[in-house]
Amino acid sequence: MVDTAELQTRLEKGIDEQVIPVLMEYIRVPSLSPLFDPNWESNGLMEKAQDILLSYVRSLNIKGFTSEIIKEPGKPWMFYGEVQATSPNLGTVLIYGHMDKQPHFPNWIPGTGNTEPAIIDGKLYGRGGADDGYSMPSAALLIKTLQDMNIPHGRIVLIGESEEESGSPNLMHLISQLKEKIGEPDLMICLDSGAGDYEHLWITSSLRGVVAIDLTVRVLKNGMHSGDASGIVPSSFRIIRQLIDRIEDANTGRVLLPQLYVNLTPEDYEKAASVAKVLGNTLVDRIEWTGNTQPMSNDIVQLILNRTLRPTLSITGADGLPNIAVAGNVLRPFTTFKLSVRLPPSIDSGIAFEVLKNELTRNPPYEATVEVAKVGAGNGFAPPALDKWLNDALNEAGRTYFGSEALYYGEGGSIPFMGMLANMFPKAKFVVTGVLGPNSNAHSANEFLHIPFLKKMLSCLGYVLAAHGQRAN
Repeated sequence: MVDTAELQTRLEKGIDEQVIPVLMEYIRVPSLSPLFDPNWESNGLMEKAQDILLSYVRSLNIKGFTSEIIKEPGKPWMFYGEVQATSPNLGTVLIYGHMDKQPHFPNWIPGTGNTEPAIIDGKLYGRGGADDGYSMPSAALLIKTLQDMNIPHGRIVLIGESEEESGSPNLMHLISQLKEKIGEPDLMICLDSGAGDYEHLWITSSLRGVVAIDLTVRVLKNGMHSGDASGIVPSSFRIIRQLIDRIEDANTGRVLLPQLYVNLTPEDYEKAASVAKVLGNTLVDRIEWTGNTQPMSNDIVQLILNRTLRPTLSITGADGLPNIAVAGNVLRPFTTFKLSVRLPPSIDSGIAFEVLKNELTRNPPYEATVEVAKVGAGNGFAPPALDKWLNDALNEAGRTYFGSEALYYGEGGSIPFMGMLANMFPKAKFVVTGVLGPNSNAHSANEFLHIPFLKKMLSCLGYVLAAHGQRAN
C-alpha cells in the first residue's frame, strides 16, 4: 500500500530542511493570542507570525489546493484550506491546528527564549513551535509528500485557528458559515494534543473541559494604612481564601462540589492502570520539582485519573497584590484571583460555571463585595469509538514507525473545538494527537518541539491518510 520507508525519509527531509526553518522564523515574532494582546489587530504581530506559516503552506504548490482567510471586523481570522481528492469517490478529512501563542515566560535555559529559537539535543525551543505552530506547515508537507509519492488521498480540509489560546470564542461561528463548504468529513485529525512519552504513537482518548473565572473581593474604595485599618477592616485576601475553601479542600486539593464529578467506571480504572504500566514514574519524573516537593498521590493510577477524569482548581493569576519591592504598609482595597477549573470530559461547562458562581457568591463573609466574571469556558471531549479500519491503521502505523501499537491516553488539557466539531459532524471519527510530550512545557518557559518524535508521528499520520484513501477506493 505505502512504501513506509520512503514516506518517512521524505518527511524527515522536509521537516529538517523546510518546516523547522519556517518555525524558527515564526517563533521570532513576539505575537500573542488576542486574549493576551488587546492590540493584536493594530500591531500586526499575529498576522505577521501566521503569514510565515501560511506562506510556506502556499509555496508547496499542492495539487488541487485552494485557500482563503475568513475575516470579520474586529475578530481574529481563520485559515481555511482545501485540497481536492485524488479521485472523486474518496471521503473528506479535516485537519485542525492553531497558530496563536500563549504569553511569554521568563527563565528559559541559556541560549533560548520565547522568541529565541534554538535546536538543542533534537529539540526546537521557542514559544509556539510545539503549541501549535508546527501543525499547519507539517500537515501541508504531509499532503505534498503523499502527492509526490502518488499515494491516493481523500479530500482534505485544513483549519488553522487564531484564537485557540483565547478559548475559541468565535471559531464555531466561522465554522458554521463554512459548514456547507466543508461538507461531511468522515475523519477529523487534531494536531494540538499531547503524548505520554516520545517512544510511542499516542492518541488522545479524552480531553477535560475548563471554566476560567476572575474572582474579586472588594472591601474598601481605596487602600488604607494597615496600622490604622487592620483589625477593623477585614482583609480581602482572607475573605477570598474563605471563598476558595468552599470549592476546594486546601489540605488535599480535592474539589468539593459534587456537581463537577462523574462516576468513574471499572473500565476507567483499567485504562488508567494500562497507561500507568507503560509510563511508570514518567508522569511524575517529567515534572521539574523544586526541593523535596511530592505529588498529590504516590499512586500513579490515581494521578492519571486526577489529571484526566476529575475536576481540579488552579489559581493562575492575581491582581491587587503589588510587587514586593513596592509593597508598603497598606491594607489593600481588593484582591482578584484568576481561577482555572478543569472538568471531567462529560461535564457541561456552562452548568459548572453557574455552580461555581453560586458557591462563591452566596453569603459573603462580612458582606464584602464579591464579583465573579466568566473569562472563558469550554466543554471536554470523549471521541466516538474508532472504526476497525482506522484502529487497524493506527496500530500498524505505530508498529511501523515506533515498534509498538498505538496507545490511548486521556489529556488533562482542553480543546473545546473538538466537542463542537463532534456535535456538528456526528458521523466523523477522530484522531486527536500532538507533540506535547514530557517536559515540552507548553504555556511556560522552555517550550520545545521534539523533532524526532514529530518525524515519526507525521509518518504515522501519512500512513493513516493513505489507509483512508485505500478504504474509500
